[in-house]
Amino acid sequence: MPPVKVTVPGVLKLLKGLNPNKACGPDNIGPRLLRDLSEQIASSLTTIFQQSLHDGIVPGDWRKANITPVFKKGQKYLCSNYRPVSLTSIVSKLMELVVCSSIMIHTNMHNILYPLQHGFRVRRSCETQLIDLVNDIANNMQSGLQTDIFLLDFAKSFDEVSHIHLIHKLHWYGITGEVDKQLLS
Repeated sequence: MPPVKVTVPGVLKLLKGLNPNKACGPDNIGPRLLRDLSEQIASSLTTIFQQSLHDGIVPGDWRKANITPVFKKGQKYLCSNYRPVSLTSIVSKLMELVVCSSIMIHTNMHNILYPLQHGFRVRRSCETQLIDLVNDIANNMQSGLQTDIFLLDFAKSFDEVSHIHLIHKLHWYGITGEVDKQLLS
């Protein structure tokens, strides 16, 4: 994977696109402040992002989070009916967007993701997957064909992912270099 490119115009675009009504992270730097000062801070943030990627070091404050339990369903007195939500620094989320964008460009350029993979992809959302499914079922019904569906619940699957195996798989797909340093830090 080529090195991640962090540019002032790219960081400026991210800053200007911040929702001013979102909550700030543990650093108490709100999105309104970042958005309003975007012209003045874009260059400095770009330098910080580039240095962090080059050195493979994530600033300590970006690793902190305010964790809040959010009720899912069921009986409210059971801890298992809550999921933890981590509120992290907005600046760290911006850097995540830069890295994620580079990874997605790499995966799309090399056709790494399964073509029918939906969700978290450009022009392939959960809604487009549902539309494809309904279309397939309708076509099968018109053709008199049977449709079998397996529904799987992956709710806890990401809690069980081995980081070592995940990093090995990312290496196999060519996601290494500066991004690799970030994953291991």
